[in-house]
Amino acid sequence: MLDTIISLQPRTGGGGTGQTPDEIVGDVCDDLLARLPSRLDVTQAAEATFAKLEDGSMNPLGIFLSHEIEKFNRLLGAVSTMLKEMQRALKGLVVMSAQLDAAYANFLFQQVPTPWGEGGKGYPSLKPLASWSKDMIARFQFMRDWLTGGPPASFWISAFFFPQGFFTSALQAHARRYKLPIDMLRFAAEVMPYEGLADTPAPPDNGTYIHGMVMEGARFEVTRNAMAESRVGELFAPMNVVWLKPGDLNEARPAGWYDCPFYKTNVRAGTLSTTGHSTNHVCNFLLPSDIEPGHWIRRGAALISMTND
Repeated sequence: MLDTIISLQPRTGGGGTGQTPDEIVGDVCDDLLARLPSRLDVTQAAEATFAKLEDGSMNPLGIFLSHEIEKFNRLLGAVSTMLKEMQRALKGLVVMSAQLDAAYANFLFQQVPTPWGEGGKGYPSLKPLASWSKDMIARFQFMRDWLTGGPPASFWISAFFFPQGFFTSALQAHARRYKLPIDMLRFAAEVMPYEGLADTPAPPDNGTYIHGMVMEGARFEVTRNAMAESRVGELFAPMNVVWLKPGDLNEARPAGWYDCPFYKTNVRAGTLSTTGHSTNHVCNFLLPSDIEPGHWIRRGAALISMTND
């Protein structure tokens, strides 16, 4: 039902489906509620998930995971509460509030309600409602797999509310392991031959693997270990697994490489949050290129966390 609603014309009698707008919205609510995942429960964590480091300190990635779980559970609560209230409002059991009325229109036109987005309990996303719901469920599943199965070989960077926090936690784990000052470390990016989590054999000895990004305005050719022109008709090129290798902050940076920005969405705009980070720009990755960086700047080449569909 949810996947086909975009083709409907509810304001003119249901687009030939024989359904009224109330029936369409009711079906959307039923469909979403039926597919909602269960809450993430830290009591189900695997032993390795929150295992302490060798020095006895808390695992920074485990702390990051616990913070993300809280955010996911808050989003789940907001989604579930609104859907149930909408069902009651459609039955006439409660008054249709302004917020529910806005969500009603969102459901009819395949849009994500504001309380579920970046301005509410959710994360930045430009996806329509059907794609957004699938993406949210996939994010929950990744977080649950990490929680109950321990840290994965590669982390789906697109799944996180706050990927900047993941980078800091991973760097902090390395700093504590080798007793190094974290303010003297930075990550260098190396693109691996693995396409995703399924074919990543094991985590690296140092640093961490991430996956899930796409590149807009260019692509990365692994066989040449260099950026290349986009293929004809390809708007977003999948990016292979990237190895975040901890290194010295003062180490010389390779000349002629492209300082590629990484954004959550391809709007490429955001505001500064209370943490001092942009709500959309995550970081920059220095990627090898045999073409001068200005070429990719003119192309607008950038890494994006997720597509819009």
